[in-house]
Amino acid sequence: MDARLAVRRKAQFRNEESALRETLNNLDGVNLEGVTLINIYDVFGATEDELKALKASVVADERVDDVIGDGELQEMLAQAPAHLAVEPLPGQYDQRADAAVQALRLLQPQSRALIYSAELYLFAPAQGGLTDPAKETIHSFLINPVEAGEKDMSILREPAMGDKEPLKTYADFLELDEDGLAALLKEEGMAMNLADLKLTQEYFASEGRTPTEVELSALDTYWSDHCRHTTFNTELTSIENNVPAFGPLLDRALARYEELRELNGRTHKPKTLMDMGTIMGRELRRTGVMDDQEVSEEINACSVYVDAVNAATGDKEPWLLMFKNETHNHPTEIEPFGGASTCLGGAIRDPLSGRSWVYQAMRISGAGDINTPRNETIPGKLPQADISSRATHGYSSYGNQIGLATTGVRELVHPGYVAKRLELGAVVAAAPVDNVRRLEPEAGDVVIYLGGRTGRDGVGGATGSSKAHDEDSLQTAGAEVQKGNPVNERKIQRLFRRPEVAQMIVRCNDFGAGGVSVAVGELADSIDIHLDRVPLKYSGLNAREIAISESQERMAAVVRPQDAEAFIAAAAEENIEAVQLAEITDTGRLRMFMGDEVVMDLSREFIETNGAHRAQDVEMVAAPATSEADAQEAEAPVRLLEALQSASAGSQEGMVEQFDATVGRSTVLMPYGGRTQKTHEQASIQTLPLPGGSTTASVMTWGFSPQLADKSPFLMGSYSVVEALAKLTAAGADPRGAWLSVQEYFQRLDQNPQLWGEVTQALLGLLEAQDAFQVAAIGGKDSMSGTYGDNLHVPPTLVTFAVAAMDAAESVSAAIPAGEHEVYVLPHTPLETAEPNYEQLNVNFATVRELAESGKVAAAQAVSESGVGPALVNMVVGNELGFESETTEVPAVTGSIIVAVAPGTEVNGGTLLGRTNDSGTIAWGDESFTVAQALDAMEAGYREVFPLNTAGADQPLPDFATALPEAPVNGVKPAEAGARKAHVLLPVFPGTNSEYDMAEAFQAAGATTEFHVIRNLNAQQLEEDTAAFIEKLREDKTTILAFSGGFSLGDEPDGSAKFISAFLRAPEVSAAVKAFTERDGLVLGICNGFQALVKSGFLPYGDPSKQTEASPTLAHNRQLRHVSRIAETRVATSGDASPWLSTFAPGQRQFVPVSHGEGRFVVSEQEAEALFAAGQVAFQYVDASGAPTMQAPANPNGSSYAIEGIISPCGRILGKMGHPERFRDGLMKNIPGIEVQDIFANAVNYIEGR
Repeated sequence: MDARLAVRRKAQFRNEESALRETLNNLDGVNLEGVTLINIYDVFGATEDELKALKASVVADERVDDVIGDGELQEMLAQAPAHLAVEPLPGQYDQRADAAVQALRLLQPQSRALIYSAELYLFAPAQGGLTDPAKETIHSFLINPVEAGEKDMSILREPAMGDKEPLKTYADFLELDEDGLAALLKEEGMAMNLADLKLTQEYFASEGRTPTEVELSALDTYWSDHCRHTTFNTELTSIENNVPAFGPLLDRALARYEELRELNGRTHKPKTLMDMGTIMGRELRRTGVMDDQEVSEEINACSVYVDAVNAATGDKEPWLLMFKNETHNHPTEIEPFGGASTCLGGAIRDPLSGRSWVYQAMRISGAGDINTPRNETIPGKLPQADISSRATHGYSSYGNQIGLATTGVRELVHPGYVAKRLELGAVVAAAPVDNVRRLEPEAGDVVIYLGGRTGRDGVGGATGSSKAHDEDSLQTAGAEVQKGNPVNERKIQRLFRRPEVAQMIVRCNDFGAGGVSVAVGELADSIDIHLDRVPLKYSGLNAREIAISESQERMAAVVRPQDAEAFIAAAAEENIEAVQLAEITDTGRLRMFMGDEVVMDLSREFIETNGAHRAQDVEMVAAPATSEADAQEAEAPVRLLEALQSASAGSQEGMVEQFDATVGRSTVLMPYGGRTQKTHEQASIQTLPLPGGSTTASVMTWGFSPQLADKSPFLMGSYSVVEALAKLTAAGADPRGAWLSVQEYFQRLDQNPQLWGEVTQALLGLLEAQDAFQVAAIGGKDSMSGTYGDNLHVPPTLVTFAVAAMDAAESVSAAIPAGEHEVYVLPHTPLETAEPNYEQLNVNFATVRELAESGKVAAAQAVSESGVGPALVNMVVGNELGFESETTEVPAVTGSIIVAVAPGTEVNGGTLLGRTNDSGTIAWGDESFTVAQALDAMEAGYREVFPLNTAGADQPLPDFATALPEAPVNGVKPAEAGARKAHVLLPVFPGTNSEYDMAEAFQAAGATTEFHVIRNLNAQQLEEDTAAFIEKLREDKTTILAFSGGFSLGDEPDGSAKFISAFLRAPEVSAAVKAFTERDGLVLGICNGFQALVKSGFLPYGDPSKQTEASPTLAHNRQLRHVSRIAETRVATSGDASPWLSTFAPGQRQFVPVSHGEGRFVVSEQEAEALFAAGQVAFQYVDASGAPTMQAPANPNGSSYAIEGIISPCGRILGKMGHPERFRDGLMKNIPGIEVQDIFANAVNYIEGR
């Protein structure tokens, strides 16, 4: 049967409705008394039992939600003065509906029901009603036509996905003249130019036939700027220098470029932007300066050899370190959530296809003023605040779900990014050298397609990203932007982490914007591809759509034929769909088949022409914004407190906190450091992902100034390197061992020689800096579509990323620790030409490096465009220090480095800025202000759109929630010594992302661990894995059951851990877990695992059958967003209450990482008092004085009675939101006082009777 289910939050959980009403009332002309938000689920082909299961356990949580009957819904619609229902566009990935289907099939394995979700808004206007313009304003705010449309609530009908369109034919293609070809280009919306199409016509004339639609579309995709860097590979036929002030500098740089071409045997090759950008890498490899780069036919990501030190043994192990950056500017501009999420997803898949584990991420974005009033939004564009906030949600959501620590986040502000947003992701990955085989595909090898299914969403992603855009783009580009599925990508990560799987791979490519045509087509010169074998999301796709649809979360792997079966079987073990899609041949042709029909048959030689030869004259001229002579002159002086409000100096804590910074058990520096977590760090530092941990860390920094770009692209290119290396040096790394990767983003160049000159100047500046520092860019990405309409363009953008390996123990935070320190600046004084003083910089970098190696640097920060004063303030606010300046007469020049040292320490070449103290007052020249005033200024720019987590009044808590137990409670004694061994069973569900962290924490405590993947691709798998799980619980071997953190099915449908809690409530599973605890087995649930234990009833009762509608639950954070930070907790019960707490004393304070969106523990006063009385409240959030608090950020989610974790009545089950498994010694160095919260050793010691 078909049915519509409607779900609304209960009254006490309607925070989202209140927040939405407040947001809408900030729009022009909108005045609402109330907003009702109802989640709609249209269900087709379900049985009565399935509908009951959906209502009871999937789409609603009886403690949080009300299911609205159909009659009541119709009455609400009839009475509402206005309503709006919003649903995803047909074919767009709907994570909520997908999660509902998967959760239902867990409860009803044979279900074939289809589910589609929507959101229904009912509006209650204030006095005066809701005008038509106000309705239109609300409609525009709630519906982005690229991803969603308005739903008709009067009908219940399954959305039509469309019939299969017949392939077009081009019978007269060979006869078309130039005008006819031009008309065809326009008609088909192609990204190639007329010369490319003429070349195509000549090719097919030589073949004696006309092209198929698949062939034309595949060529257009292959040759797009996105896939083939067409702009960067265009021949530069002449380079004319007409820059008055910088003429000699540019001549010198050009001469050096010519010299490097000769030294590296490149003079027979055309001069191109690509050649200019990569020539220094060739030179440093030639001279032996850079002998650690891995060079192979596979170009998945930048790849270098490093020695990784095993933290347990101290041994050095050979590893490959990989890193990659890429942008999703076009998709994010028109569909911010999906564009930003797939930016990260795409960046991950490149090194992942290189068989490496991605563990570190950075995100640099560029926006206009996000506080611009909505009524000033340019027609055809989304407001800057919407783009920024939704893109933040998209990128962070993907990283948080897949389990990727994002510890470097910054948004740049420049009016040019109104033309098109900058959405730039960078990732770092690593793998043992032995896991990666670089082999040549051979005829007879097979190509395995694995991962997600293909749909129409994403058709045209590559070509669309290569075009300039106008005000019609929002209405026409919807199909080009996919929504990502991080749950699927996580499965591929797990698969490729297995050595026996990685070693089967001959060559691998990720499915990006070019879909099957590029991902598979690039693997070898000769391939036969069977499009009819591609797993599809729905029927009705034709061969063209299957061939070119952008495909997130998919991989193509070449394996030897004898390994194909084992590879597909291993994929199935990880809950991944995999099929044999193609075969390597020796024909020299790329062929695609749809059944027996040949829909593409092209020679590799023709494909590799990359289209018609392109040539371009270049003219370098002065930047229009100002003369280059003024490029590095200081701006008019402003007061320091005023300078702290600038975009470059301001804090973005409310945005940064949404990114999980601790998953992976590798974070050396939190994004914000100090006791108050207010000092922003400039470097992302993570230890390498060796099993058991490593003392070797990778550090990544970035450099770029959009304001300098306006003044001089040449200096912008140079200073991007200076800034990145200065930050690297300040973080404690050796800049001489750095590798670079570059991201270029410019306006559409067309054939304008002066615009091409802009890019050329930037690359020549980059070249000079690389030469001066003897470091090289070994990778990068370019995007040349930063244009909107005719006259709105992005600033010339060249972001340099610097990566190095270092000893984590030598890392340096920007947060000056408590106590008195002298603060010096090693100043950078540019040359008279305004170019960097490379000689001085190299000396300064060496000085800082020497001080850091000897342990004399207490804190350090590189100076960027905001200047010395703001940098100094950032360094002191984290620990609420005071500062007394000695001098303020220091130029604000990028490349300077500030260091804090013990009094009396000699800093060669340094200028004493002043000394820290404990006053909390910053005295800077004749200016004096408090740390609180400084923070208020720093946080002003972003707190309107990204509010800080300060919700909740610090109301007094009742005595029962503040008192500590005076005597042991409910004691549990350990088993006989040696009677049992600690063996931990860790179930892995779709969305689990912290299982490796949990396993390593237990292993460090002496336990053995075992993963058990719960697969749900089909009913048989699910039944088998459930039965095996129950059997493992019954075995004496398993003594601890641990549910790890993550996002069960992405915390959908509209609630956390629904899939896992449904699994636990299954009668057979519930009985097995209960029997396990009765046999003295221990159970742990952290974050998502805690949510599952609470929502299933195992906590706080130890028995799901005791759960009622009034039972405790976990709800959305009070701030209605994800929060990632370090929280301080106290032990709230006796150590005797639980084996997990045995070594803890009541009131003992401990720091733990938290990272969640639904961590607010909600409990009635009556039940809370009972929990405290029974000693079942294990941990509470506390403030700086150690007192339990309701005030954020100390209580990061607004949990009732400050409860962070609880135990069952028997004490054997512990659940908590904090992540102690993510910390080990040597991590989170910028958080004073953090130590291991060793619940893991307590549990192991209990099991083993120690």
